[in-house]
This record gives sequence, C-alpha cells and structure tokens, in this order.
Amino acid sequence: MKANKTESVLIVVDIQERLSPHIKGINEIISNGKKLIRACQIFGIPIIVTEQMKLGSTVKELRELMNIKPIEKTSFSCAEEKAFLEELEKIKRKKCIILGIEAHICICQTALDLISLGYEVHVVVDAIGSRKEIDKEVAIEKMLRAGAIPTTAEMIMYELLKDARAEEFKDILSIVKE
Repeated sequence: MKANKTESVLIVVDIQERLSPHIKGINEIISNGKKLIRACQIFGIPIIVTEQMKLGSTVKELRELMNIKPIEKTSFSCAEEKAFLEELEKIKRKKCIILGIEAHICICQTALDLISLGYEVHVVVDAIGSRKEIDKEVAIEKMLRAGAIPTTAEMIMYELLKDARAEEFKDILSIVKE
C-alpha cells in the first residue's frame, strides 16, 4: 500500500482564491502542495486539478506552478464529475494522492467515492484543510475507516523516491529542505 512513480496520480482539489483565506493552516497547505506538485513534476507523475464552481481560480502560487487547465465541478466529490472520471481513466493509474480543501466536504467525498471505485487513496493530511479543525479531524477519521491511507507531503515524496541512489534524490532533497 505504497505510492509509486508509475501507478500514482496527484489530485489537487479546489484550493481556490475565494475559499482559501478561510481555511485553518492554509499557508502550510499551500506550501506542502507546492512541494508535492514540484516533486510529482520531477517524477513525471500526472496531476489533475479541480475547481469548485463559483469559488474563483486556483490560488496563484499553485496555478502558476502547474499550468494545467482545471476541471470545473459542481458536485462536491470529484468522482461525481464525468470530466474528472474520464481524465482519471485516461491516465490509467490506480493510486490517487489527494490534497486540497475542504477536508470534510470535497476531499472526504472524493476519497470515499474513489475507494468504492477500487482506487487506492493516499490522503496528504498536512496538505488538506477545513474552516474548522474538528471538521478536518473527523474527515480524516472517516476516510481512514473507509480504507484511505494517511500520509504527509514529506512521507509521500520519500515513498515515491524509494532509494537515495535514485536520480531524483538531489532534486527531492532540495524541495524537502525548503
């Protein structure tokens, strides 16, 4: 139940301009999100970005780093959006690394749906958030009980790296040290 470079996809959920200022720990979420995005780019791991309708664009720090057209959604679960599922199926990867906001709404519903569809879901707990801490805590508990795998940004980067002899080691180490 480890993520790896060849079977993983990074899913960046709804880290948008209008909602972000209201999220507890948003600076850490964005910082860890940036690190994970950069690491996935180094590893060649595909990235899917979503934006909840009417909440504005993905925050500038992440948007500029990725330069990916987001999938706009109206449902809270990414897995309820046809365009998202089509993109995920096209990528053909079964290990989903999820980060974003809000933990108790879009992250939780997406994780539960992806698990029910047979995906292995890795929730990056230091790169998800909610307006209230209790909502994040309960969402994490609910996702874990359903079979999600908890991880942190640094933990998943080293899991993907696998070995200090890997060609990406120096690049990943520099990201971790930031």
